[in-house]
Parts: sequence; structure tokens; C-alpha cells
Amino acid sequence: MSAASAHPTPETPVPDPTSVSPPRLVAHDLHLAYGGRDVVHGVDLAVPPGRVTVIVGANGSGKSTLLKGLGRLLAPRAGRVELDGVDLRRVRPRELARVLGLLPQHPLAPEGLGVAALVARGRFPHRGLLARGGAADDDAVTRALAATDLLDLAGARIEELSGGQRQRAWLALLLAQDPAIMLLDEPTTFLDLAHQVDLLDLLATRNREAGTTVVMVLHDLSLAARYADHLVVMRAGRVLRAGAPGEVLDEECVEAAFGLRARVLPDPETGTPLVVPRVRQIR
Repeated sequence: MSAASAHPTPETPVPDPTSVSPPRLVAHDLHLAYGGRDVVHGVDLAVPPGRVTVIVGANGSGKSTLLKGLGRLLAPRAGRVELDGVDLRRVRPRELARVLGLLPQHPLAPEGLGVAALVARGRFPHRGLLARGGAADDDAVTRALAATDLLDLAGARIEELSGGQRQRAWLALLLAQDPAIMLLDEPTTFLDLAHQVDLLDLLATRNREAGTTVVMVLHDLSLAARYADHLVVMRAGRVLRAGAPGEVLDEECVEAAFGLRARVLPDPETGTPLVVPRVRQIR
């Protein structure tokens, strides 16, 4: 994973929004609950295809719950999520996995499983659980390991890896799966700043070169604004604002969503919003 930024710069052609095809993944009046407690309330969201969407919000705002609803990990209490106009609940699992891939916040792997074996599981939607992988599957796994700097650890067991290496192994699985839509819940967890940027650059490159739709939950507002084409700000289970980062993220929005007084300045590298918390008086 290269540390050089792969996100579109002023010299990188950006698709004309007017030429983008209709959204494939859409939530209609979506209500999600845990144990009878409503967490997401009546969300309408059309995920822009071929773009990077980032969901942000304070702890408990419903951002991870919304992502689980979009990925069919959580069934709606009311409303629905549609993929290409079909209720997500009606799509067969293997067919869904060919189109949509999800990296949850705390994925679990069987004890003793090797890194390459984990990544190879991403190929199951393309060949079935019992079929042996072919050359195309092997190539996909090798490319995914190389992209995440894990080739030297291909034979290691998952439990032997550091938290950051494990996170990259799970990302490699998603890359090997090669879905048209990637959903990632806090993918920068356990990563230091350099590897956070590497991972986000990798996803931005995947989006730009392969047209992969990326939807992810991030905590860092400035990184979210830097990498997002479409920013969704959650508050109390509802969408507070949604749109281009420069149009959405201002001081009023930060205070309303996070209860934080901050200055929002142009990022000196990208011109995207840079959130600088105001200094609180220490007594």
C-alpha cells in the first residue's frame, strides 16, 4: 500500500455527476432497531454509484447501524433497502455477495486460519463453497495480498498478526471478493496514521480505476471530508445533512452533530474541510 495519495486531485479527471447512472443501493424510510430499541429512524438514502460515500456522526448516532442495514446484517423494523430496485431481503446470498461486500467493525475468523486462506474466502461467491479455486481466483488473492502489503505474511495465522495487520487481511478478503459495492465499518481501526492514509488511498484508487462504489463509516472528520465524494452526517438515528463535503461540513453542522465547537478551514493540501476543535479552557 503506497503512502502517496491516490484520491482525485485537481489534475485527476472526476466523472461528471450528470452522467452517473441511477443509484443501485437505496434505503427507503428505513427503521432499524436492537432489542426493541429504535436506533435508525426513517432514513432515506440513495448511495451515489461509482463514488465514495462516508458516514460520520457522534457515538450512538446510528452510523454503524445504518451500514449494517445497508449490508443486510440487520433486518429493517420498517421500510426497506433496495438493490437495483429489488428488496435486499429477496436477493439470494450468493448473488448478493457478488455485488455487495461488507467489512464489519469486529470480524471474526476461525482459530488457526491462515492469511491466504482467509483472503481466498472472498472468492466463494464466484466459485461456490465446495468448488476448488482456479487460476483467476489465485490471481485475485495474490493481487489482494500485494495491495495490502501482506504477501510476506500469506502463510501466517490470523491470530499471530497485529491488530493493524488483521485489519488489512480482512480488507484483502474484500478486495479478492471484488464486489461492485463495498461497505466498510470503521476500516481504519487499529491502524496508525500512515496506514490509515494508505488504506484510504487504496480504496480511493479502487473507486477511481474500477468504478467500485465505496461506503464507509469513519470517525476522523477531516479524513472523511478529504476522501468522500458524498458525506452523510448522522445525528440521533437520522440524517442531519448529506451532500458534497464542502457543502455539508461547516461549524454549525459540527456543533449540531457532535456538540463540539470547532473551526472549519480549508485543508492546505486538498482544499476540503479541515475540522479544528476550539481550545477549551482548562481550570
